[in-house]
Amino acid sequence: MIAFAGGGMRRELSGLWQECFGDPAAYPEFFLGLFFAPQDCLVDREGGELAAAVYLLPAQVLENGRPVQAHYIFAAATAPRFRSRGIMSRLLERAAETGAARGDRYSAVLPSNEELYRFYAASGYADFFSVRAADVPASRLRAAARGGWAPYAGSADALNRLRTELLAESDGSLLWSGEMFRKSVAMSGAYGDRLVAVQTGAGPAYALCHMENGACMLLETAARKAAFPFLADAILREAPAERYRFRLPADGGPFPGEGELLRFGMIKALGGGDRGAIRPGRPYLGLGMD
Repeated sequence: MIAFAGGGMRRELSGLWQECFGDPAAYPEFFLGLFFAPQDCLVDREGGELAAAVYLLPAQVLENGRPVQAHYIFAAATAPRFRSRGIMSRLLERAAETGAARGDRYSAVLPSNEELYRFYAASGYADFFSVRAADVPASRLRAAARGGWAPYAGSADALNRLRTELLAESDGSLLWSGEMFRKSVAMSGAYGDRLVAVQTGAGPAYALCHMENGACMLLETAARKAAFPFLADAILREAPAERYRFRLPADGGPFPGEGELLRFGMIKALGGGDRGAIRPGRPYLGLGMD
């Protein structure tokens, strides 16, 4: 039976997350402490057991230059013993109905592999978002870097406003509220990622850095052109590596025109939503807590 999650289900939801994703309890419990709201979580019970769950995180999509209400599908999970019964397909169908009823015009999702892209396509989602992955050696970043920045001491809201401003011309891109931006960055931090943020004469700038095997993946970078050299210097100091891989909007960000264009998420129109109302381009998802 599909229903909204109850307020007393956090232990069960944490257990399902751990079973499905192999994470220690600290990760789902951190997520649930930050994000859990019964109206944003649908669950399915079979024979009294929690079989599956999906979270509908509030977001916005730029539709013809105007932000409209949407949700981001996150941590969709079915317990192994309940798989291959169509449970998640039904749960996603209910999620779409729930989103449309509350005014969401779009549902976005970032599948983690090719098999899941096919699964979501069968549920009405279409390839939509992309990122530009640019590999930059430390020597090149040093050549672009400039000192003279100060550690950022402002609010997460201001960083999110910068993000929104930089994506204003990338129609179809996924936007967050200031609160959801702060929570997304905090969740990335729980997985060991680091937010490098600076204040410069050209305004604030930030990068969300993920270190692995001596390399640094810039999960998201937001900086006006004049501010990027200062951010580059901060990245080199606070996330030192020999290799950097920037995940950038296809039509914006530093190192324009460079890198490999990758698929990075899907979308489904709900209710009054219409993908045809989104101007042609290469929309950006980013900051997907992937």
